[in-house]
Amino acid sequence: MMTKTRYVLCALIIAAGILCCGCTTTTPASTAETRTITDMAGNQITLPASGATFGIFGGPISQVPYLLGANESVTAVTKGPQMMEMMQQMDPGIASKPAPRTTNGNVNIEQLLVTNPDCVIAFDVDGEIVESQTGIPVIYLSGTMSDGFKEMRQEIIFMGEVFQRPERAQAYIDYLDETLAFLENRTADIPEDERVTVFLGEGVSHLQTLGGDTFFTEWTEAAGCRNAVAAIETTQGQQEGMHTGINEVSMEQVLAVDPGLIIIDTGGPADLAKDNRWKELTAVKEGRVYKQPTGLFLWSRPSAESAVLYPVWIAYMAYPDRFADVPLTDRVKDFYTEIFDFPITDAQAQKVIDGAYGSVTFGQVQQSG
Repeated sequence: MMTKTRYVLCALIIAAGILCCGCTTTTPASTAETRTITDMAGNQITLPASGATFGIFGGPISQVPYLLGANESVTAVTKGPQMMEMMQQMDPGIASKPAPRTTNGNVNIEQLLVTNPDCVIAFDVDGEIVESQTGIPVIYLSGTMSDGFKEMRQEIIFMGEVFQRPERAQAYIDYLDETLAFLENRTADIPEDERVTVFLGEGVSHLQTLGGDTFFTEWTEAAGCRNAVAAIETTQGQQEGMHTGINEVSMEQVLAVDPGLIIIDTGGPADLAKDNRWKELTAVKEGRVYKQPTGLFLWSRPSAESAVLYPVWIAYMAYPDRFADVPLTDRVKDFYTEIFDFPITDAQAQKVIDGAYGSVTFGQVQQSG
């Protein structure tokens, strides 16, 4: 028969055991929770189940966390987007964030380590630098200047998984698809031989362009137009000092295609009208030379922003009569409000359309970095 003293001692031991079991099953389990991401290169990366922080290395991809409503988790950014005027208006705090990545292959490792992100999201060159010099995991993206709408959808869906915002990613996909359907409906009946040919001429010479093997061809086709240099490949044989995918063609090649619409990023339309090399072109004679729009980032890059707005803008410039019932400023305002939760004014929308927002060059980024 158990004595009263032994009974009390046993009860205390049992109670202590119960309390101890409670400590070991809750606290360690809650701190050890993780999730695994398979990146676009097939690698598996382990992240905290929630609250992960990220470094974002790349110009166009930098806008995606905003699109997903998850930018608070980004601790390290890329210099180019940080310098964009409209980006600073949308997020005044971006100017104070560390920007260890300037241009492709230029990463300040010391500055990155100070930000201490759980991982870095990057493309191959930047990602390999981070992996080789730090212990920070890298989520690799897969993308080139040849990527079109299909690849854009894949990238946004993937980023929605990384940032745990799949519903915001799908909202963007739906908006993109609705926009493309809108443009198709307005331009489908234009005969192939009557579709406006569009030439993108960047740089001081206006001869740096995106050829038929780049996203720009798909963007122009979505607008019911044709890339004037679709027969030329510009992603091959990269020319020194130029961004991948952009190469310089000759004036003779431009004269041969005689584009109906020209987009420039340097100078103004009047400059071409005064130039003996350009003034005989159809686009110049008809006053259809336009400054390239600029928003959160350069539109001459495949981004979530340019995938929606660049085809719309091109279509409006090429076929104004077909879109007279829907002001372009309204479409631009709707996009930034619906996708980025960034309401803008008519004046801001017009600045985007006119290419009047401040832009940056690679030289500026490198100097500032």
